[in-house]
Amino acid sequence: MKNIERALGYSFSNENLLSEALHHSSIKRYAIPFERLEFLGDRVLGLVISEHIYKNYPGKEGAMAKMQAAFVCAETCYEIAKNIGVDKVIQTAGKHLKSNKTVLADAMEAILGAIFIDSRYEIVKDAIHNLWKDKFANYKDEIQDPKTTLQEVCQRLSGDMPRYEVLSVTGTAHDPIYTISVTALSFTEQALGHSRKEAEIEVARKILERLKDRGKT
Repeated sequence: MKNIERALGYSFSNENLLSEALHHSSIKRYAIPFERLEFLGDRVLGLVISEHIYKNYPGKEGAMAKMQAAFVCAETCYEIAKNIGVDKVIQTAGKHLKSNKTVLADAMEAILGAIFIDSRYEIVKDAIHNLWKDKFANYKDEIQDPKTTLQEVCQRLSGDMPRYEVLSVTGTAHDPIYTISVTALSFTEQALGHSRKEAEIEVARKILERLKDRGKT
C-alpha cells in the first residue's frame, strides 16, 4: 500500500479506506465497502474531469462531452491503475482477476473515492490532475469511443445504426466473458470482452478498421 501511496502522491490518514479500495468485490466480505467507494470515486472523477475541461478547453458542449468520455472511460482508468501498480497489490477472489481491465478500472475509481473520504475535494482533485496529466497533455480531438465513431460513420453513410447482439456469456460470475457481434454498413464482426461494454468497444473498433481499409472512414 505504501507503493500505491507514493504513486498517488497521497498518504492516507485512515489506511483502512485504501485497504478496502484494494480488496475487490469478488471477495464477498469486502463487496459492499469496495462497491460504495467505486460508486463515489466514479462521481468524484466525473466532477473533477468536467471542471478541468470547463476551465481549460473552450468549445461546445458536444466536444466537451466527447473529451470527458475519453478521460473517464474504463480503458483510461485501467491504464492509470496499471501505471501506479494497482495490479500488483489488489486482492481478488482469483489471480486471473488481477489483470482484468474492468476490475482494475473499478479499483482505480474506488481508490479515488477513498482519497475523497479521507481528505477533501481539493486534495483528490490534485491527485487526479497529477495521475491524468499525460492524458490531458496528449488528448486529440479526434480521439473518442469507437462505438461513438462507428455510429457517426453509419449515420453519415447510410442513416442506419450499428446493430449489436450478445451471442454468448461464458466464464464465471466474477469474470464473465461476453461474445458480441455487430453489423454495420454490410459488415459483421465479433469480439470478446470481460464486460458487455468492453466487447462492444472492441467489435466496433474491428468494424472501423475494415471500413478504413476500404476507404470508407
